[in-house]
Parts: sequence; C-alpha cells; structure tokens
Amino acid sequence: MFGSISSGVFSIKPAHVNDPISVYCDQTTDGGGWTVIQRRFDGSLEFFRRFDAYRDGFGDSSGEHWLGLDDIYRITAQNSYELYIELEDWSGNVKFARYSSFSVGPCCDYTLSVGGYSGTAGDGFGISDFLSTNNGEKFSTRWFDRDTYSSDSLAELYGGGWWFGSYSYSNLNGPYFRDTDGFNSSNGVGVRWVPFNNNWYYSLKKTKMMVRPNNFSTKVPNMRLPVGK
Repeated sequence: MFGSISSGVFSIKPAHVNDPISVYCDQTTDGGGWTVIQRRFDGSLEFFRRFDAYRDGFGDSSGEHWLGLDDIYRITAQNSYELYIELEDWSGNVKFARYSSFSVGPCCDYTLSVGGYSGTAGDGFGISDFLSTNNGEKFSTRWFDRDTYSSDSLAELYGGGWWFGSYSYSNLNGPYFRDTDGFNSSNGVGVRWVPFNNNWYYSLKKTKMMVRPNNFSTKVPNMRLPVGK
C-alpha cells in the first residue's frame, strides 16, 4: 500500500507546471500522502525574506524550507485539499492543527482560504475570530505589506512572510528563537502559534505544514507500489 513507501524527497508535477518540482513527502502521519510545504526544526534557514523569495520558494526540500507560493497555489488548485500542521515546543510536546479545507489563491495576493479546524494545538488561524483571523487574508512579506493592520506592517513587526490581517495568533515563518533566548516582549515574537500554550511570545522549536487531497483515503486502495518496491 501507499503508506508503506518511505518518507523522503520526490518529484511531482502539478497541473499547468512545465517542470517537475522537488517536494518532501510525509508517509507516516495519518496514513501518509502529505506534501510538505513548510518545515523548520533548527533555525538554520533565514525566513525574514522579501516577496520574491516567498513566491518562488527557498531552502532544501530535505531540510528546512518554504515550498513557494506559486507551487502551493498550483498544488491546491488541482483538487480539494486539507492542511495538517505539526508543532513541537522546547519540552518535546507535540501537537497538531488540522484544517479540512485549505487553498492559496493566485499571484500576487495568494489569498488564504482555510476552514474546518480540529486538533490539539488550537486554531492558530483564528477562523472564527473576526479580528484575528488569517482566513481570507493576502500574503505579506517585508517591503510588501498586504495586511489590514493600519498602524504598521505586521510582516516587518513580527518578521517573516504570512497571511497577516489586523492581528494574528500565528506566524510560523517568524524569527527562530531558542529556549535559551528567553521568550518575552523585549525579544519580540518568534515562531508563533499562540493557542499552543496561550503564550503570545513563545517561539516553537519545530513546525511542519503539509497538504493532502481530501479524497486521498479513497484513492489508497487503488494504488500499487512502483516496480521493484
């Protein structure tokens, strides 16, 4: 079965893409079949980048990386997709946030559409909170402010590119702080998912965002392993 294929880097070719793209596929979480679109685990990769970098992607798919908004759009435009976010703190606690619907619109807004939360990490996208929701927001980066916060650019204030609105409970692309740095207002906001522990300044150790077609489970029985597997 598909779930017995090992996790690793694979080439995929979404619709309307000329050349295959390299992605990391998670085959262990909930039956596998997940395409990783963002991963952080040691702070080795700088995420405070300009719009073009977030559009095109950066990092290596086998390590810390951001897949790229263009590719995330092309992937999620093919079908109905779900999103699974796995988070870990500095004490080894692992929680997840799952959204039954997830897509990113086309350039250059890359508007977020997300809904149907379940999980243990809390709803960091604030889909039911009018003031702090990320749902329906455009993607902002440094020097490319698309948020609805009138007083400042949240991408500049918080660091990293994200779907900022007027406020935000999350920014998984924020500055990478370690537990020895101290989490407080003086240092600022790091890798943020506030509902994880209800601490506005806590910076998480590991993050992984991944997507999968909603009908994946119905396809699995019809799949066969490649020759030689």
